[in-house]
Amino acid sequence: MAFNTICKAPKRMFENGSFPRLLQQLGCCALLTGSLNFFLRPMEQTRFIGVLFAGIMQSPSILGRLETFKTMVYETQSLMGVTTTFGLVYFTFLVGTKIDMAMLLTTRRKTIFIGCFSFIVPLIVNFSVSLLMKRFMDMDLRLRQSLPAIALVLSLTAFHDTSCVLDDLNLLNSEIGRLSLSISFVSGIFSWAIVFIIFSIKEILTLDLHTVIFSWMSKALLFCFILFLVRPLYLWMIRNTPEGDNLKEGYVILIFLLVLISAFYTESIGEKAVSGAVLMGLAVPVGPPIASAIVEKLEYFVTLVLLPSFFIGACYQIDVFNINLKNFAIVELLVFLGFFMRLIAVLLPCLYCEMPFQEALSISLILNCDGIFALLILARLLNVKWIDKESYTIIILTRAWIQMAASPLVKRLYNPSRRYAGYKRQTIQNVVNSRELRILACVFDKDSVPGILNFLEAINPAQNYTVCIYVLHLVELVGRAASILVTHKHHKNRHSGRANNASERIIKAFHHFEQHNQGFLVGQAFTTISPFSGMHNDVCNLIMDKRTALVIIPFHESVEHPIRLFIQNVWQKAPCSVGILFDHLNGSRSILDVCIRYENVAMIFIGGPDDREALTLSMKMAENLNVNLTVFRFTFSGSNGFHKNTKKDDDAIRDFWSKLMDTENIAYKEEEVTDGADTACKLKAIENTCDFIMVGRRHNNSSPILSGLDEWSVYKELGVIGDLLATSNSLGKFSVLVVQQ
Repeated sequence: MAFNTICKAPKRMFENGSFPRLLQQLGCCALLTGSLNFFLRPMEQTRFIGVLFAGIMQSPSILGRLETFKTMVYETQSLMGVTTTFGLVYFTFLVGTKIDMAMLLTTRRKTIFIGCFSFIVPLIVNFSVSLLMKRFMDMDLRLRQSLPAIALVLSLTAFHDTSCVLDDLNLLNSEIGRLSLSISFVSGIFSWAIVFIIFSIKEILTLDLHTVIFSWMSKALLFCFILFLVRPLYLWMIRNTPEGDNLKEGYVILIFLLVLISAFYTESIGEKAVSGAVLMGLAVPVGPPIASAIVEKLEYFVTLVLLPSFFIGACYQIDVFNINLKNFAIVELLVFLGFFMRLIAVLLPCLYCEMPFQEALSISLILNCDGIFALLILARLLNVKWIDKESYTIIILTRAWIQMAASPLVKRLYNPSRRYAGYKRQTIQNVVNSRELRILACVFDKDSVPGILNFLEAINPAQNYTVCIYVLHLVELVGRAASILVTHKHHKNRHSGRANNASERIIKAFHHFEQHNQGFLVGQAFTTISPFSGMHNDVCNLIMDKRTALVIIPFHESVEHPIRLFIQNVWQKAPCSVGILFDHLNGSRSILDVCIRYENVAMIFIGGPDDREALTLSMKMAENLNVNLTVFRFTFSGSNGFHKNTKKDDDAIRDFWSKLMDTENIAYKEEEVTDGADTACKLKAIENTCDFIMVGRRHNNSSPILSGLDEWSVYKELGVIGDLLATSNSLGKFSVLVVQQ
């Protein structure tokens, strides 16, 4: 007996040009993501919204309805699945490397209370309401079975999602940013614990006893492998990497191979590959050299090349044309209930802890924002059929719209600079007659220290006068998710690591300077580990807390370096006077030796509040009899001495003259100039005769004294005169301090 049966061969991974079609899909997703982020960024939207809607645009709701896209998706299913798996494995590994489990040891009690409350209350209420709806409301069978899972997923929090939201809103190292991360960390531990318990119960109920025992023994073996072999291996790599050097390429390759091995092992024992990858990441010591090297090698490739495949696959299940209106209303009710319950569960404990209402509301909204882990959990629940496709679509779209409304509202409610907007700004002129001058010295690395110490030594406070120095070591946030501000004390700090080793040496140099120079006192020392885009918040907060009159920041000459963005932010928002310090040696800016003493100091006075502030500081330096100060006042030869702010400037010069009569180490010269070119020539002559030059930052650029000079400025944040000195090709050896009041 014969049967006319046609057997089709299974579609192979690279058959019919599936790889080029995969690249087309990934490229389309990347193009859509970039375009959406470009338009959404001015509206204070997070990057997750851009990539999510890029995936939705390729779903059956929009472009996926076209036959071309349907064919493309069908032909790339196998290859897309492999790409997604690799992307998620290395992405979760990256997330694990950035999480510092030591945060749990430093979390305050009130934060733990808020974190527990923000998880338990929404979970109980959401689950109870879902059971009541399931019992008393008429609905489809699939939706009825999905309600408990929906209630669960609306109660979960992911630490990484909160960190990404804060990073996109530039609030990572703000006060509410650090508190939000701590709350999310506590709530996230409860979230993942409940997910682990639920899936473990499911495993026990569906598998036989021998399989369950084997599964748990396999998990214990993986845990022991990571704890007793991989973790010591990481520490050995750190010990064999000289401080300041990058991790060896061989070490990086070995780590990536271990991640793949752990992912393969967890997949073979019945768990998802991402479980082994995230455990491997958690074992990595945060910060340099390992975590920073991993982030540098992987982050852009994974997030921009591999991860879009996950969003394409996850969003392809979204189809708005298959939504039933009645089911939509039921799910919407549960979603908004979950939103308001978490809002209240965070808001009330924050208010109980006497937090301002706007800050408490901002934290509540931040913790209601989702990210990739929320989408990952939803996709997992859809795959195991715990929620139906219709509910999946409604939850993702509704939560996305909620986040689109919440993120700009947070920016309106909370502005870190608003805290010091009404603060009485400290200046050197205000404290010059007091017995103490407080200075905040910002240090990027050990090479920044000698120039700052040379400047401080030139001040040389007189009797009954103290210069109190607060030291802030600025470290870029790399290889960790949460920014931290460490207060250094005599005992060893818990946040140990390479960053703190460098900080301790820098602080030791300042303490050594304090011991050998009378009149100086090192008040406190701090290390901030945060992104350069928000690092100015820590500087401004310390200025307010310590009431410093001057902050000193070393200048970085690289045109594209983010340090320049940090300096510009400090110029704009610092509630005290700011001094930017840089060194000039034989035409190149490099670091002076700490033993150099400034003997010939020049102050360039053109006019304005910044010049008056610089003049006051130069007069304070001139109290050191070993310093010879010369004040050069530039005037326009055709103006008969008249220019804007003449009265205030003349009063400052008159006060200077009163001190000039009693001292021999101070000189005053007036230089008449005809135009900007003449000003540049006079500055060139001054450069060759001085060790240290002080200038104000802001001047009236329309003044004939500076005419044409601003058109050629390279470093506009230094002002016209500061830029001339920074870009000078003079063979003179001198340092420059650019002052802004």
